[in-house]
Amino acid sequence: MLVVIDVQNDIFDERGTGYANSTKEVRDGIEARIQQAIDNGESIIYTRNLYPEFEQEKRSLESIRFDEEIFPQFRQLLETHGDEYVKTFYGIPPEEARKIQKNYEDEVETNRTIEFVGAETNVCVLANIMIIQNIFPQADITLNKDLSAGTDRTLHDKTIDVLSNMNVFIIGEDE
Repeated sequence: MLVVIDVQNDIFDERGTGYANSTKEVRDGIEARIQQAIDNGESIIYTRNLYPEFEQEKRSLESIRFDEEIFPQFRQLLETHGDEYVKTFYGIPPEEARKIQKNYEDEVETNRTIEFVGAETNVCVLANIMIIQNIFPQADITLNKDLSAGTDRTLHDKTIDVLSNMNVFIIGEDE
C-alpha cells in the first residue's frame, strides 16, 4: 500500500503559501512511485489538507483554494487511482482513520507493508505515520526518505532519525 501525504500546490508549487524548494527534488520520484503502485495494483491512499475558516483572516479564499489543490503532476494519477482522505490539520482525523482501518484491514493483514511519501516530513508525514501505525500496529510502516520533503532540511533529517527509532523502516538511496 502506498500513502501519499499532502502533494498539494501549497508546498509543491512555487506560488504556494508553504512552498518548499526541496519538493523539486522529489516530484518526479513521487510520480514514478505512484505509477509503479498503479502498475503493481497496490492500493493508494492520499491526503488532502483543507484549511480551516480562520485561515481567511490571513489570506484570500482564492489563495487557500489554490493551496488545497493537488499539484498538477500528481492530480490525475491520484484522483483516478487513489482513495482521498481529507484532514484540516496535521493528521487524519479519527473518523477518517476509522474509514481507513475498515477499508484496508484485510489488505494490511495480507500485505503488511505501508509505504509513505510526500510532504512535509517533519509535520504531516510524521503525524500521519503515527496515526496509521496506531490503526495498523502489525504493519511494516516504511518511509521513503528520497520521496519526502520539507521546508527545513535539518528537521527533515531529524524526523527520519526519530522515525527510525519508532519501528518505521527507512528506505531510500542508502538503504
